[in-house]
Amino acid sequence: MELTDAERLLRDTFRTYFTREIEPHVPAMESGAMLPYPLMRPMHEALGLDALLGRGAKPRGDGGRDDAGRAANTIRYARTTFTVEMARVSPSFALSYGASLSLFAGNVLGKGTPEQIERFARPVLHCEKIGCWALTEPGGGSDALGGMKTTARRDGDHFVLNGSKTFITNAPYADVFLILARVEGGDGAGSIQSFVVERGTPGLATGPAMKKMGMRGSPTGEIFLDDVRVPADHLLGGGVRERGHVKASLTSERIGLAVLSYGIMERCYEIARGYALRRRQFGRAIAEYQMIQSRLARMYVALSNCRRIVYADYLAGRPSRESVADVCAGKLYCAEMGTFVAFEAIHILAGNGYMEEYVVERLARDAKLLELGGGTTEMQILTIARELLRE
Repeated sequence: MELTDAERLLRDTFRTYFTREIEPHVPAMESGAMLPYPLMRPMHEALGLDALLGRGAKPRGDGGRDDAGRAANTIRYARTTFTVEMARVSPSFALSYGASLSLFAGNVLGKGTPEQIERFARPVLHCEKIGCWALTEPGGGSDALGGMKTTARRDGDHFVLNGSKTFITNAPYADVFLILARVEGGDGAGSIQSFVVERGTPGLATGPAMKKMGMRGSPTGEIFLDDVRVPADHLLGGGVRERGHVKASLTSERIGLAVLSYGIMERCYEIARGYALRRRQFGRAIAEYQMIQSRLARMYVALSNCRRIVYADYLAGRPSRESVADVCAGKLYCAEMGTFVAFEAIHILAGNGYMEEYVVERLARDAKLLELGGGTTEMQILTIARELLRE
């Protein structure tokens, strides 16, 4: 993928920062001795993320030869590359950051009232507070919307929330929560709505960080709601919304998870390739053996295909406006290939790949979550089929 000098400088700036400022703390975050959140505010300030990523603004320009088009395309490139470079160093750090800024603040920014944006979204966008988006429930699984049991009942100028959520990124430490609940009675009865709840609200409790196979540097936990009273103006958007806004959030999450997968596979491929060139067996670098070459070639095929998916907007020079089927296909393929490439890297490194020192074992554990979160592989397939057969 050919880059301009400005785009190459952006990538190198991100990579240098994450390598120098984030990577040394990864072992402490993985062990739970350190949380990722204190690193976010300094990162936000050091990289000038508001201006650089155009946070809260949509790039203008049609991607043509004029200056406005080139600037817009550079912003598209910057947004994706920022996440890729984070994921190369710590997918779990990227997961927590994305859940806070994209799933919480992004939803409030895109669908909230001006007052909600100023009060709730802005502090999270500036990494002054941490947010989370709470959809999944203990019995919900893939039927997250149809099986939702968390309720919101109108009581005068308040809503009363009851229920529980699980597997929620940032839940143990979040300052603000976007809780999805089914409305009981009145306007919008039976619809799924989003409510902003602040930590410290009576009746709101969170469990400890869960122990996980991977993504250990990203705290995940449960949320408990016991007659939690929130003002009616905490209903996202200030009024009853259609169910489509939840699906839009899932679409955004799936796009983000595809980018995380690509960051993982890019790092794993580079580690495996470098190791194959250096490691010698029977008097030759193992990269000279055809079976190793075959593995590397297949890894690169996956990497190349996923690059085209995650950089679709940049390569098109404009927003690609992908369909739901395209988004699900991209998420499914990138997630599966992320796991494939990571485990191929372990195989090339052999015993060393199984050790923490060489990073790929951690990235493989992290990659597996991306086949499950944002909808399992099976749900992506079902959604793709439904969209393809829609009349």
